[in-house]
Amino acid sequence: MSRWFLLGAALLAGARLSVAQSAPPDPLLTHPAPAAPAAATASNRKFPEADSAAARTPGEALRRGEFNAHARTIFMATRNRGAAADYYALGAGAGLRYESRAWHGLQVGVEGFFLKNLFSSALAAAPGRPASRYELSLFDQEHPHHREILHQVEELWVRWQPRPGLQLTYGRQRLDTPLLNSQDSRLSPNFVQGLWLVARPGPATTVQGGWLTHVAPRSLDRWYSLRESIGRYSMGLAPDSSRADYLSHVSTRGLAVLGLRHTWGQRVSGQAWQYFADHLLTTTWLEGSVALPRKAGTWTASTQLLWQHGLAGRREQPVSQQYLVPGEQARALSGRLACQQGAWHYAAHYTRLTAHGRFLFPREWGREPFYTTLPRERLEGAGNVHAVGGRVAWQHPARPLHPPGPRLEAGYGYYNLSRQAGLNKYSLPDFHQLNLSLTQTFAGPAQGLRLRTLYAAKWGADRSAYLPAHAVNKVDLHHLTLALDYAF
Repeated sequence: MSRWFLLGAALLAGARLSVAQSAPPDPLLTHPAPAAPAAATASNRKFPEADSAAARTPGEALRRGEFNAHARTIFMATRNRGAAADYYALGAGAGLRYESRAWHGLQVGVEGFFLKNLFSSALAAAPGRPASRYELSLFDQEHPHHREILHQVEELWVRWQPRPGLQLTYGRQRLDTPLLNSQDSRLSPNFVQGLWLVARPGPATTVQGGWLTHVAPRSLDRWYSLRESIGRYSMGLAPDSSRADYLSHVSTRGLAVLGLRHTWGQRVSGQAWQYFADHLLTTTWLEGSVALPRKAGTWTASTQLLWQHGLAGRREQPVSQQYLVPGEQARALSGRLACQQGAWHYAAHYTRLTAHGRFLFPREWGREPFYTTLPRERLEGAGNVHAVGGRVAWQHPARPLHPPGPRLEAGYGYYNLSRQAGLNKYSLPDFHQLNLSLTQTFAGPAQGLRLRTLYAAKWGADRSAYLPAHAVNKVDLHHLTLALDYAF
């Protein structure tokens, strides 16, 4: 196992450095896909003021469409403490995307993607050896023994833009919101199916939302209705300490989402989101930031608030078959104080999940962006949590006509969790986590190539409080990820 970490260290040491934006990266996209003009998500797409190159006929719109391709290779390795199981895997994938020109505001788009397990250790569960947590998620978690090529249509949509600032998309598409997002840190991210509207009534305001019915979760090789998708990942424990078994017992028909983003000048910004899944949950997400420029640098204070309520399902169901117990609720507060000084970025974080209940949002749908959340762990499924942490990042000063260059980042977090099953769905002990990462974008002949390296170490705060056999793939581990993207 040690040879795989030596290989990763050698690749990291040999990476050619190159420059970057000094702003911290989007916490939702820890492994950002290479940017392509036609691949903007619905949440950040730029609306043209006028389409002077609009096609005159449907045939011309199709002939003049644009193709984009991207390839991704990821190596992962995890070493658990002591005699526990170790894992490694190398996977590769590639996709081709087509987007037509506009004809009377109408466009169509399609993307196909395939991926392959090139080589790996045994990833499936076996007697005395649990299933891999991270490496298996590169492929198909439901069929851990499969080694053949996996493929599917990820995007297939029709879009109508009747006027600048208003856009309506129906079909399979990629979306990024605070809780429902692409989780783009594996070979293939999340995609959803439904109707999505984006409107910009003014330069400082964006309203978006829609009704979604299906999802293609990362680490799974097919599309599911939202009802069928819940429980495809690990289900953990029910509030009464029994093993959760809600797969195929959730009755929601879909998810309604509504979001508002607004900026007040250059210093204040805010967003509000509402998620509603009938017979399942309703969740409100608020976030606000204030920037305070100073001579020595710019300070930014940010706050996130979350309220959640479980909606009445079938009360006659056993507790183990209920994703949220009717009436269960959760509340969360997360704060960040950050400072930008030239190429350096410093941030301190704190998150509090109250003891009202567990914060639950299907992991198959997205990943929460609390400020204390670090790649390779999350707080979903927990309640009565205190989390503190910080990050330090350095970005190579930008140069004209050069792409974003190397970004070095270190993040640390301490997570104090409840020991009650009703407030700790996945039985995580209190733990510390340290992340070190390098993101490198290449220029010149290698333009379009991006390298991301991540080293994560997690260790229990009090080993006497948990059984080592139950901590495998949770704490007391070292993890390495090397991800190489190429867009053209």
